Amino acid sequence: MKVECENCSKSLELPDDRLPTGKKVSFPCPGCKSKITLDLREKPEPEPADTAPDESTGKVVITPIAEKSSGDLDGTDLKRKILNSLKDLPPMPKIIYKAREVMANPMSGFKEIAEVIETDQAIAAKVLQVSNSAYYGLSGMVSSIHQATVVLGHKTLEQLITMVSATSLLGSHLKGYRMGSGTLWQHSLAVALCSRLIAKDRAPAMENDAFSVGLIHDAGKLALDRYLLERKAQVDQALTAGVNFLEVEKQVLGFDHTELASELCTKWKLPENHVSAMRFHHDPGASKGNQLAYIVHTANHIAQQSGIGSSLDATLYALDPEALAFLSLDEEDLAKYNDATIEAVNQITQSMA
Repeated sequence: MKVECENCSKSLELPDDRLPTGKKVSFPCPGCKSKITLDLREKPEPEPADTAPDESTGKVVITPIAEKSSGDLDGTDLKRKILNSLKDLPPMPKIIYKAREVMANPMSGFKEIAEVIETDQAIAAKVLQVSNSAYYGLSGMVSSIHQATVVLGHKTLEQLITMVSATSLLGSHLKGYRMGSGTLWQHSLAVALCSRLIAKDRAPAMENDAFSVGLIHDAGKLALDRYLLERKAQVDQALTAGVNFLEVEKQVLGFDHTELASELCTKWKLPENHVSAMRFHHDPGASKGNQLAYIVHTANHIAQQSGIGSSLDATLYALDPEALAFLSLDEEDLAKYNDATIEAVNQITQSMA
């Protein structure tokens, strides 16, 4: 390898077999003693680029996807651009994962769990607030995070942390989806609580998983909202034709929020059954028998019909005809879960007001 010192321009010939491949190394220049740095680490592959002829010269001009306007992209390229722009986990999964890690350690006690929650004072305050709600039957009885961990237990505490951590994330005003501030949060809370109720009756071991996936099942909409807003004219045209927003996403963007969310969940290293449930919560029949997908799908239908945080096109989403048989439920069960969900959402939202 031939190397030139940037300071004195002295050229050096270095034997390739003596260079430490995969590392970044520095050494003094033999001539001026200034530092020469070589980065021998593997370089990332360049992003795919689109090619287009320059009409003035006839030459092909290559435009990297990263430099193209999102309005000029759709389908795979747009999805890749969105995923690449999400550099880090949002606050919600970070504290959830940390809390789960501590609770899964048999050597951890209530003190260690409380310390994790207290790393975020806003979340800690909400945990105390909701712990004292009528929903948990502990009105005025919980005065500290440590006490909350003891009284509620690990399973309930995990659900509570997940819920309050999601408040700010899901409370956004989604202009592209025509959803006011808090609408997505209310709907997500209803789906989470209803998913927990169904799982408690039909798959108790999945109770926490059902709650967590139910709460973030529409997280893909948070990332897609701005891109739908950029294409408002196309969205309006599609809505006028009487299709639901799931079809609007496919028509306007080339993919829907379930596809994006499942890839995002893979990036977050969520369990495979969570990823599948996120991907197929509108079409559980395609999930290859994923029970969690059927639970969240059914809870989503109940939440839409309840009117809690419902979108403008709520009536356009039908329950999969196989869902009731798969979960061994009937219409009376749906009515029961509907009433219980409305009551639970009211109790929790009142405590957080």
